[in-house]
Amino acid sequence: MLATGGTIAGRAKDVTALNNYSAGVIHAEQLLQSVPQLQQLAEIQVEQIANVDSADLTFAHWQTLVTHVRSAFAADADLAGVVISHGTNTLEETAWLLQLLIDDPRPVVLGGAMRPATALSADGPLNLFQAVQVASAPQSRGQGVLVVMDGWIHAARKVTKVATQGVGAFASPGTGPLGWVDDAGVHLPLVCEAREAPFAGLTLPGQWPKVAILYGCVEPESSMLTAMLKARIQGLVFTGTGAGQLSAVERDVLRTWSGPRPLMLRASRCGSGPVHRSPEDERCGTLPAGSLNPQKARVLLLLSLSAGFNGVQMAAVLAQLESMS
Repeated sequence: MLATGGTIAGRAKDVTALNNYSAGVIHAEQLLQSVPQLQQLAEIQVEQIANVDSADLTFAHWQTLVTHVRSAFAADADLAGVVISHGTNTLEETAWLLQLLIDDPRPVVLGGAMRPATALSADGPLNLFQAVQVASAPQSRGQGVLVVMDGWIHAARKVTKVATQGVGAFASPGTGPLGWVDDAGVHLPLVCEAREAPFAGLTLPGQWPKVAILYGCVEPESSMLTAMLKARIQGLVFTGTGAGQLSAVERDVLRTWSGPRPLMLRASRCGSGPVHRSPEDERCGTLPAGSLNPQKARVLLLLSLSAGFNGVQMAAVLAQLESMS
C-alpha cells in the first residue's frame, strides 16, 4: 500500500463536518489500524509516499509513485498487487498516468474517500477494504490500473470525478464501471484484450515538459492563447466546446502564428463522448483527443513529450489507445 494523503486521511474538528477539514493528516499506518478486517484479506506492507491534498500533488510525487510500483513488482514475484490511497480531486490523472507506464498484469488499485476519516459514516474505511479486496483477487490480473470507489470498479481510462459531494462521485461516462465488489467477492469480466501501456519503458524526466489546458467558452481571450504560444509551452490541451470545437478566435491565432507550435490536443468540456478528426486539425496543427477528457489528455501529452514524440508519433499512440477503448 502506497499512501499519498487526501480526504481518506483527512481530519475535521467535528464528526458532522463534511467540507471543512484538513486533508492528508492521518498516517497510513493509522488508516490500516482503523480497518483491522484488512488483516484477514492480505499481508500488507505500507509506505507513506506523501500526505497532501491531491490538488497539491507534484510531478515529483508521480515520479516517486511510478518508481515504487515498478520496483515493488520487480522485487517480489509473490506480490499480488498494489493499493494506492489517494485524494479524489486528481485521482483519475494518477490512475491514467500509471496505466500508461506500468506494464505488469498484477493490479494497481487506487481508492480514496469523499468524507474525511473523522466523519459520521466515513466512506474511506470501506473503500480501502474493497480496494485491497480487488488488488488481491485473481480476476483483477490483466485488468490494468483500477479505481475502487463506493463499491464500483472503474478502469483508469474511463473513470472521472463527476460530483463535488456524495460518496458516489465517480463514474465512467459512456461505458459504465468495469464491475463491482461486495461481501460476495470481486465481480469483473474476463480479460479479453491487451493492456495499454505504451510508455512502459519510459524513464521519467528530471524536468517535466510544460503542458497547459485552455478552457473553451463564449468569446475567449485571444491574448491567453497568444501568451501561451509566446511562452513556448511544449504541449497544449484545448477543452473545446461540444465535440472539441475551437472558436474562430482560437483558430485564427493558430493559423497566423509564425513561431514553433506545441503539440496540441483537442478534448471536450462536455464530460462524455469522443472528439473526432476535423479538417481544421491540419490547418491549426491540432489532434483530436478521442475519448480522453482534458486532464487525461494532458497526462498523455506529458508522457509523449517526455518520450520525444512528434505529432505523427502522437497520432499513432492516440490511434492505438482508441482501438482499445
